[in-house]
Amino acid sequence: KLWSRLCGSVTGTVSCVLDRHDVKLHVDRHLLEARATMLPRVRSAFDRLVQERGLLSPDPAQYFGPLGHPVFELPIWVARRLNDEGIDIPAEDLSDLLGVSALGYLHARAQDDWLDSGSNEEPMLIAVAEALIALCSRLLASVVGTSAKFWRFYAQVMNAYAESLLDAAEVRRTDAPISRSTFERLLAQSRPLIIPSAALLDRADRWQLCDHLEEFVFTATASSQLFNDLTDFYRDQRMGHRTWTTDVVAESGGDHLWLELASTWNEQQGGKIQDRIGAALLFHERCTRAAQAMELSAAETWLRDRQAALEGLLGSLRENLLATFVRRMAESGPTAP
Repeated sequence: KLWSRLCGSVTGTVSCVLDRHDVKLHVDRHLLEARATMLPRVRSAFDRLVQERGLLSPDPAQYFGPLGHPVFELPIWVARRLNDEGIDIPAEDLSDLLGVSALGYLHARAQDDWLDSGSNEEPMLIAVAEALIALCSRLLASVVGTSAKFWRFYAQVMNAYAESLLDAAEVRRTDAPISRSTFERLLAQSRPLIIPSAALLDRADRWQLCDHLEEFVFTATASSQLFNDLTDFYRDQRMGHRTWTTDVVAESGGDHLWLELASTWNEQQGGKIQDRIGAALLFHERCTRAAQAMELSAAETWLRDRQAALEGLLGSLRENLLATFVRRMAESGPTAP
């Protein structure tokens, strides 16, 4: 009944657009089904991970947003692109790939959280990551079967992802400056985002679109990461997390940057912030061109919303920094004469 309502098709193929509410239904369904397969301790770790990421919550805004990764939107956009070409995607296949998107996202987040913790004494995050990747593989197999081409691609993506985890661990252990090349190399941690959509391309025999899809994912991830690095600048500094942005901006004296930005814009310091926003916008322009090259018309609204958010970031940062300044002044109390 659910699929009949969503797709309106007795043939069980995707001939319409799933809205965000419907996508959330399928994501939640797969999360709950995955949870039901887990043994108690892994299930507890899974529950904590899901709660921290805002999933299985009533608010669909936790699942979507122009400045986050298009974890759940991208397979829908690609399915519509294929549908525009007359290629029908079985409804259950698309649902399974939304499950891969959700479980794969949590797999990456669990490993990233484990690396951030700096502790080898708590194995729960690694245990739940192992359970999640196994469930992902089962869902992928239901869609692509024994396709040698897909599984070769999958192995190559996951090997690059594994290498990026070692790169991230090495960056955390050293004091060497983080360069642009290091920043881009670490983006491989988000490369598995392509896997559900690559499975759709395999199913439709449209591998010629894969290069454009790779560029879309890489540049979307880069612009999102730069946005996050700017908005999380002080939290990252406080927690000792180094990024390309913290390494460059902190050269100006990060402890006082918030005050200087909130009061008057120093050209040099403002320039470094603007340089990062400019880099994010350039990555976004590349992302837009990749979407156009593969005729991913369903992504146009998301791309416009992200463009507007990036262009307004400088003003948002200044407002937030000014509010921080006022709060800190209030907390410090009156100054003695």
